[in-house]
Amino acid sequence: MQRLTIKSVLARLGRCGKAVIFLFLRAVGLMLWGILMGAAEIFGVILRGLARIADAGVGWVRNRRRNAAKAVRAYRQPAKSRFQAVLRMLREIVFGRQGMLLSFLRFAVPVTSCLVLWAVVRQFQNRQYAIAVAVDGKALGMISEESDYFAAEALVRERLSGSETANDVSFKRSFQLEQYDGSGKLLSAGELADKMLEEADIALTEAYGVYVNDEFKGAVADRHPVEAALTRLLSAVSDQYQGAVEEVKFADNITYEKGMYPEDSLIAPQKLANQLTAAEHTTRTYTAGKTDTIYSVADRFSTTPKELRKLNPKLPDVMPQALRIKVPVVHRVLPVIVTKKAFALTFQDYKTVRRETAELPKGQEELVRKGIKGEKQSQVLITYTDGVETTRRELQSIQAVYPVDAEIAVGTFEAQPYSTDTVVDGNGKYAWPVDGGKITDLFGGERNHGGMDIGAAEYSEIYAADGGTVLYAGSEPGYGNFVIIQHDDGYFTVYGHCVELLSQPDMKVKRGDVIALVGNTGDSTGAHLHFEVRDPNGVRINPAQFLRVNAD
Repeated sequence: MQRLTIKSVLARLGRCGKAVIFLFLRAVGLMLWGILMGAAEIFGVILRGLARIADAGVGWVRNRRRNAAKAVRAYRQPAKSRFQAVLRMLREIVFGRQGMLLSFLRFAVPVTSCLVLWAVVRQFQNRQYAIAVAVDGKALGMISEESDYFAAEALVRERLSGSETANDVSFKRSFQLEQYDGSGKLLSAGELADKMLEEADIALTEAYGVYVNDEFKGAVADRHPVEAALTRLLSAVSDQYQGAVEEVKFADNITYEKGMYPEDSLIAPQKLANQLTAAEHTTRTYTAGKTDTIYSVADRFSTTPKELRKLNPKLPDVMPQALRIKVPVVHRVLPVIVTKKAFALTFQDYKTVRRETAELPKGQEELVRKGIKGEKQSQVLITYTDGVETTRRELQSIQAVYPVDAEIAVGTFEAQPYSTDTVVDGNGKYAWPVDGGKITDLFGGERNHGGMDIGAAEYSEIYAADGGTVLYAGSEPGYGNFVIIQHDDGYFTVYGHCVELLSQPDMKVKRGDVIALVGNTGDSTGAHLHFEVRDPNGVRINPAQFLRVNAD
């Protein structure tokens, strides 16, 4: 049953509906015009009345005597003449071109037309209509919309798709819009399809049509074997997954329509069930990512590492990035979607930080700290379609291990002797301690020299040969201004004859830090650095054992 609106009434009336709309709009226009004209007429009458009153007042003052004389003469006229004058005035006011009656009609006629039209439309709107359907002149019943018939016709064609009597059904239809009083039943599309088939001279039986995404797949006398086969398929797929399976369903929408079907078009339920549950097992090529393992790939494709190794002999547990392997896939007539919860461990790469340092010679690099990958444990919701992971959504996570950046020290220390002819072939434990310079006196010798003298220009920078703590920074007659550094391994280095000290006791220094400037203080005959190395017991050792310059 259809409750008609103005729009639906006009749609069914066609051109007549357009004419009604035109007349309605014209009536509205006339009504508005009448209102405006009536208001203007009333306003004009008021203005004219006011003007006459004003004119009469002024004329009365100006022509008092003349008007008085005329009044006397008018009064002396017969009573009949005065009565006729009053009648003429009243007729002009009521029936004249600008009289009250014509002004009222100009306003009332459009308004009355609109009210009549509105009453007619409301009467049609409150009525209920339906469409009577006849095929080959045979009345089948009433429907609420034309679309119901076309849906029924499509159902009939589908039900006849496997029947040899498909040509026996006629689709010569006719429609009639009729007022519906609610006494009869309006047919649905399925009921109308049943009646169309019943009117055809073919053998029918009650059955179930099976539809996949509204596409007819066949009709069966009993739907339960088909439903049972589909349920077993979902259960078997669910058993293949490890973990908490949340949902298993078909990707397509499967429905069953009960109705009348030709007897010769029915399919055996088991045959239709086999068609719907059929699957094709094949393989495809997968390219491994940089974090893929045999276990992660097996989980992604709902298989096992054993099955993967059958397809890919000697497959390693940790796959190299971009490795191409074969993986099993299945293509079902009805794709199956599985959603499950799982725990996943993901690794986060660390950064590599390069830091310049004077503790290393220029061009030399040293790994100061190893990088550590971060680890995040997550609970994820994974969706598979026919065994292949399609989406993964993180539900919650905790950071088990935070990533630690790798640190590489890049050497910037450039202190070398003036000439490459100065070669010292020691172990390189200590850096060359002067900016430039040359060896002017070696350790030992006839005068039992306790260190190595390095001649250099006065005010040349003196560097800490290795990291440690300044033990002494002061002066005495023999060494002049000098510095002693105690290193972490217990050894000491001494820097004598300085012109200026740039360090203080207890100061922490690193290899390559400037600690003083070359001078000629104390027992010295020229600007140079007296450089000593002492063991933990204070015994002086030949510095050449610990220096390595121009030897490589």
